Amino acid sequence: MQNIARPAVVIILSAILLRLFVIDSFTVQGDSMAPSILPGNYVFINKLAYRFGNEPRRGDIVVLATPSTQQKHIIKRIIALPKERIIIENGVIRIKNSREDDGRIIEEQYLALSANGQDALDTPAVGITYINLDPQEYFILGDNRQISIDSRVLGPINKWEIKGRVFVALNLTRFKIMMF
Repeated sequence: MQNIARPAVVIILSAILLRLFVIDSFTVQGDSMAPSILPGNYVFINKLAYRFGNEPRRGDIVVLATPSTQQKHIIKRIIALPKERIIIENGVIRIKNSREDDGRIIEEQYLALSANGQDALDTPAVGITYINLDPQEYFILGDNRQISIDSRVLGPINKWEIKGRVFVALNLTRFKIMMF
């Protein structure tokens, strides 16, 4: 019996430590990340993804703890990085950094076309808005731009608000696993 108990205790303690410090899971509540991640999907995050000198990258899908919304956690995609400038002009998002003087319109292949056939990158905003990111700030958007409450509403997010990077999403109704 003792031969079984010791490995069982090690396995249980390892699982608890892994859950507390490395991996976490969440159930997706809304449509803001559709079509990439759908409501009811389970996402798993790596809590250590941005520790030990690793920085979030453009395109990463992250789970955030934010007091700005009614939800406890939100899931979004990182679009702009620290020290970049975001220009939203008539609904088109442009990112300027030190390498690109005019800014570039972000092209994201994971976005679907909206019902009217326009690129889902278009946002409902009219006019022009400038946002300058501080050294620890990121600009996040949901893939479903038309309904997402993201940095266009909440403003930039700080690195400390990021709980972790999504590395897998499970769709149990379609038995589909998506790796990120």
